[in-house]
Amino acid sequence: MLISQVMSILRDTGLSPEEFGKVIGVSGMTVRRWLKKPKRTVVPRVYIPAIRDACYMFISEGRLNANDLSVRTLLSEAPSSEYRAALHNLGLQYGFGVDETTSQDQILVGLSQIGSQTKKRSEVDENRKKLFSYKKFGKEWSERITTLWRVVHSKKLGSLDKVIAYGALFYLLTPIDFIPDHIPFFGLLDDFGALGIAAAYYAKRFEGTF
Repeated sequence: MLISQVMSILRDTGLSPEEFGKVIGVSGMTVRRWLKKPKRTVVPRVYIPAIRDACYMFISEGRLNANDLSVRTLLSEAPSSEYRAALHNLGLQYGFGVDETTSQDQILVGLSQIGSQTKKRSEVDENRKKLFSYKKFGKEWSERITTLWRVVHSKKLGSLDKVIAYGALFYLLTPIDFIPDHIPFFGLLDDFGALGIAAAYYAKRFEGTF
């Protein structure tokens, strides 16, 4: 992260060095010292996670535009703490992200990573009542949940064939998505979408099998 990027944040948000410093946990004087350095100077690495998390907050508040190339570049350099927490919760590898360019095949890979974990599968098996409670949201919800539940309990499919279904159902159970919803261009895949992609996969590949 460069000093020029910090300058861009201050310009776009309209914050003073003191206000920005308070958000990231440093003094305004420290921020002012940064701004006096050449624009290509690298910001000390220890401050980068706090600056990136502050940027996510500014985007959610409407102070930064998530579609600006400079903002996207800044946030793509490394995952934020919320991003890492979400991946850890789901058991996904760092670097996995869902954005507007992500294909359904990539999402299926992510769901299979989740569903391949024994602990995640056990949580699905133990939470039938909670999973079925989501059927109240409508016919399509009911159909998708029923399809995936039939898959995970099918005697005709092997355990490897069931990992995507387990992943989608666990995704429905988990309190956070792949990435928290308020984080732009990562929090795009909701529970209903994940269920739909998984259900369509089984309907196409294993039609009449389960």
